[in-house]
Amino acid sequence: MKRTAFLLLSAALAASPATAQRQTGISPDLLREIEKSCVVDASFRAVQNALSQTEGSRIATSWQVTTGFDAYFSNRLKDQKITDQKSSGRCWMFSALNTLRPVAVRKLHAEDIEFSQNYLFFFDKLEKANLFLEAVIALRGKPLTDRTMEFLLRQPVQDGGNWLGFIELVKKYGVVPKDVMPETFSSSNSRTVNHVLGIKLKQYALRLRSVTDTTRWASLKTEALRDVYRILALNFGMPPETFSWRYEGADKKLSETRTYTPQQFYREVVDEALDDYYAIYSIPTLPFDRRYEIELDKAVADRPDMNFVNCSLETMKSFAVKCLLDGQPVWFGCDVGQESISETGLMAPGIFDYASLYGMDFTLSRKELFETYSSSPDHNMVFTGIDVAGGKPRKWLVENSWSEKQGKKGYFTMTDEWFDRYVQVVVVHKKYIPAEILALFNTPPEKLPPWDPMFHALGME
Repeated sequence: MKRTAFLLLSAALAASPATAQRQTGISPDLLREIEKSCVVDASFRAVQNALSQTEGSRIATSWQVTTGFDAYFSNRLKDQKITDQKSSGRCWMFSALNTLRPVAVRKLHAEDIEFSQNYLFFFDKLEKANLFLEAVIALRGKPLTDRTMEFLLRQPVQDGGNWLGFIELVKKYGVVPKDVMPETFSSSNSRTVNHVLGIKLKQYALRLRSVTDTTRWASLKTEALRDVYRILALNFGMPPETFSWRYEGADKKLSETRTYTPQQFYREVVDEALDDYYAIYSIPTLPFDRRYEIELDKAVADRPDMNFVNCSLETMKSFAVKCLLDGQPVWFGCDVGQESISETGLMAPGIFDYASLYGMDFTLSRKELFETYSSSPDHNMVFTGIDVAGGKPRKWLVENSWSEKQGKKGYFTMTDEWFDRYVQVVVVHKKYIPAEILALFNTPPEKLPPWDPMFHALGME
């Protein structure tokens, strides 16, 4: 199918008037002209010698940009122990749980607490499997080459997620402390379990599509979910229905042992009204001050798809500033691989000076990055500080979930210019959002397809 489309496109290009009037291939004369333009002088040889033996980004790292940053922030929340998602795409879950930790610490009068990411990961996989099976049933009349079917079959149970999916999981399943359901090798290294789950779900997808007796769909889906549950239990462990737990307080005294359900634990230890937090995006290729909804972008099948209000960059940033100045952490999404160095934790435009290295310009504006599919949110972290001078932010303190070995003991420094280019979403409480923008969340959304660049499955780190 794809080869046929490619041949048709090639034929169309060859037959078009524009290509008929000019040479479309690289002729010998054109090749000679190109070769002559590449001047091999001492500067060329020096760069060539370096690039032939070293990673280009290391050579291009700008000394001027990477030096001279101070480590201070005019507003900084209390640091907490850095988490480590390891080789899994759970940044959205780690960062979201990290925003709840300060609330629990205050309520428990504890030094620190970490919630079990493995517990929520288990149910996230189970719910995604159910979502996949329901989508297969709904699309049973479509061919396997249908774009949505292709999208589903390529990644039945990827790791990615978003804020709305997180709050639906927490509302349904609650949370537990990390020591109640700790990490396993598979939860920290999810590639293989994703592969195994994918094969099993594709088997059931084909069976569901072949069934003509609609009364068998429910039993087949239940059979599939039983298999998924077993695979998850073997890899992640069994999630507790109840658990007994005690903790050491900030005064080093042990609390009494209590028994909880995960839902009860959330209500007593956190009790944040998560529905009061809203996702604000700034996507320059979409009209601002409108609500959007991404099809199939959710964690729980019978809950709403991911939806957000798109605002200008300045508006989105202002909400994040208000939260931090009020002492509140901010969950956000960004394109973390752009112009950042994880070893030092510095995120700054121009940190890689490819223009000097190659002698040519590589600039793309924020809008052009989106238009050319060069940037999309692939990682979630938490803002825990901001440095303000003259009433304007200069830099942002970022709590990551890549262990203390990355950045400065797990914390990154983002310049305000980097924010302007590569931050796409922040989540803030409704009290920081003006009434006119909050009202947009009650308007009918414009539907975006699941392959939209904002869909959570496109490689969340």
